[in-house]
Amino acid sequence: MTRFSPPQNAFSSGEISPLLRVRYDYQRFQTGLAVCRGFIPLRQGGFTRAPGTLFKGYTRNNARARLIPFEFARDDAVVLEFTAGRMRVWRYGALIMDGGSPYELETPYSLAAIDRLQWVQSADVIYFCDGLQPVQKLSRFALDNWTIAPLALDRGPFRVQNLDEDLTIQCSAATGTITLTASEDFFVADHVGSLLRLEGEDYSDIALWSGNTSVTVGDVMRYGANIYELTAGTDTGVNPPVHTSGVQKYDFEDGTSWKFLSDGIGIVRITAIDSPTSATAEVIEAVPAPCVSSPTYRFSEGAWSGRFGHPAAIEIHDQRLVAAATASDPRTVWFSAAGAFDDFEPSSEADGSFGYAIAGRSSVNRILWLRSGARALHIGALGEEYSTRSTSGEQGIGPTTATFGRDSSIGSADATPIAPAGNPIFIARDGARLFEIDYSLQRDANRPRELSLPSDHIGASGFRDIVWQSSPQQMAWLRLGNADLALMIYDPDQDVLGWATVPVAGGEVESVTVSADPTGAVDVVDLVVRRVVDGQVVRMFEQQSLTYGILTGTQALSEANHLFAAADITADPAIDTFSVPHLAGQTVTAWTDQGQFPDLTVAGDGSIVLPEKVGHAFIGLFDDTHQVETLPVQAPARDGNSLGRRKRLHSGLGLQVHRSAAGKVQAVERDAGQPDRVGQAQGILPRKVAAELVTTYSGPCEIPVPSGHAGEVFYRFRPDGGAPLTILASVPVVEEAGG
Repeated sequence: MTRFSPPQNAFSSGEISPLLRVRYDYQRFQTGLAVCRGFIPLRQGGFTRAPGTLFKGYTRNNARARLIPFEFARDDAVVLEFTAGRMRVWRYGALIMDGGSPYELETPYSLAAIDRLQWVQSADVIYFCDGLQPVQKLSRFALDNWTIAPLALDRGPFRVQNLDEDLTIQCSAATGTITLTASEDFFVADHVGSLLRLEGEDYSDIALWSGNTSVTVGDVMRYGANIYELTAGTDTGVNPPVHTSGVQKYDFEDGTSWKFLSDGIGIVRITAIDSPTSATAEVIEAVPAPCVSSPTYRFSEGAWSGRFGHPAAIEIHDQRLVAAATASDPRTVWFSAAGAFDDFEPSSEADGSFGYAIAGRSSVNRILWLRSGARALHIGALGEEYSTRSTSGEQGIGPTTATFGRDSSIGSADATPIAPAGNPIFIARDGARLFEIDYSLQRDANRPRELSLPSDHIGASGFRDIVWQSSPQQMAWLRLGNADLALMIYDPDQDVLGWATVPVAGGEVESVTVSADPTGAVDVVDLVVRRVVDGQVVRMFEQQSLTYGILTGTQALSEANHLFAAADITADPAIDTFSVPHLAGQTVTAWTDQGQFPDLTVAGDGSIVLPEKVGHAFIGLFDDTHQVETLPVQAPARDGNSLGRRKRLHSGLGLQVHRSAAGKVQAVERDAGQPDRVGQAQGILPRKVAAELVTTYSGPCEIPVPSGHAGEVFYRFRPDGGAPLTILASVPVVEEAGG
């Protein structure tokens, strides 16, 4: 027999895949855990209890809601709560009020539309799209003064020009309210509200400008594509008109002046359909004379309309509003003019608007998301991922500099990615995997990297949403298909990648987002959690507490919150009776400045009496499913590996704890085909009988946790109510039973 003490001083890989259970040579095995539920693996190596949540209120009418962050500045942030047809505003955990009621804004979004929403923020404005109605512009004027309306688009975007020369349209006038007459059945009800761009075809009545030519006031000439009317003078002079608005004088002696009429292109908005061949329209840009005097086949329909659909993805990149994926053009990306988010008129100028249709190979997979990255705009489609960037180091992306390339053929889910370091991290098409698009210097190209592979089982129920928390810890939070939370710590510079799951005391997470706290220094995770309380379904707005004990400082032990839907109550002088009506009828734990009081029942009226008076208390739900299991402790054998041989744990588990108050550990024996044999739980930090939990400890400790012989032996750590627990290292003593 050989006795061995294999130390594990890093758990930063968190819960790794069961398929890696015997990969002793693999780095993430050496820093991994078999189970990490309700605990956070730390970049520094240890693991700590995941923070609990604070109850802040309910969604409107307890309806299903989606949370959307709005951050004007790091110290000026709110969270928008969208329910069917309404929006409310939360600021640092409190609803913005309008008189005696929460402020509400009516929105055009149904419950189904809320699930499809994508958005991008620019200063005090958010642009929304859902694929079924026009892009909406949400504007903030004050905390209790918001407006939402369709983005006013008078200059595009447009589809490709009609090429059927037998299908023509003629306009009744150049300005005002006009009638459009088609040569054959063309107009349908869905044309109402859409744009139409018209170019003249027959210019036989308009002469080209020529110098030193006799003219009369009222004569019309064209120079290049522009059309001008003479307003003064009798001679064209030597300088051709080139202005694009108003009236300008070009000859001082003769007084020759020209009025700009048109650039040869007219834009109208259809307001009514009179028949399949006739429609009424309002002129936005003056219709050129040739479109009035004769019909033209050179017209382009608006790309975003009830007829062709509206964008389903939106982003801001290189000072351009970018939108993509209408029903008719699911693989087209449109870029606004630089700095002008409402200008989508096609242009060849460097700062002009342009559109690009990504060609498919064997299939046409629709675009699902857009994400601006450090080097490019990334585009996720159902079957592949692309990126586009400028080919010029001196110019941003534009009509003449944009290049598109394919990065991977993984295929994306319909969930907006994160890009914490400039590389998009997205959920794969199957919903079960997470990938990062990273630039490879060796290949001089982007490539995908699967971040979920070491813990591939965690995505089995599907990833639904992903958000990023940058401070005080750098981690992604993901909403799972089973309504739990998962987290991923990721620091490629330190080669840290770790996973864990965080159930929320029986609740179902329906929405998750991240917003800044009042100082702007810390990111806070906000949740909508569906719970059943006293037999009623409620949806709570809950805010995650800060993780206790991992940062330097003097945070009091009573400020540690590891309970869920908790009330944070301060009383001066101390009291023993509290009101927590949101937990009526529930069994709760109280974590206080006088210690812990578990397994208390809240009365039907929401009242609860503690065994003694306290000045501060967290009263909330304790999740007893939270636990950490180590991987099977490895015991070397004289003749090689001890896999399959029986072994046991000796008494005397060594642990290094950090700012911990209490916790439990037990040995577990496992043999194939038999139920686990779980040893008696031991307190990690021994204390006197009936002593209160009012002190934290840091340093080494030794706990007697022996096991019997089994094919696998390991440790299970469990929390003790609301007590903080952080473990930095584990040193077991294991003995192999021999061959």
